[in-house]
Amino acid sequence: MPFYSHDRADSWDHFERHSIGTEIKFTYLPKRCYITGKWLWLKKAVRKVALWTGPGDSIFEYRWYDKDEYLFYKLRSE
Repeated sequence: MPFYSHDRADSWDHFERHSIGTEIKFTYLPKRCYITGKWLWLKKAVRKVALWTGPGDSIFEYRWYDKDEYLFYKLRSE
């Protein structure tokens, strides 16, 4: 079961609004694709970064995506 479903509206997920960058990184350690849930390990993947600020310390949240799945996701969402 994927972590993210395109069939439902996630009004609570403000990750895209707080996103500060997207980059392609090599995954030395195993990570899970946010869209499909499959393991990404020893390959290039897309990493998105979101910055959460508040009264305390700033928090960086990372989401990892398979390169091909991320491309399909971006083409489908626009």
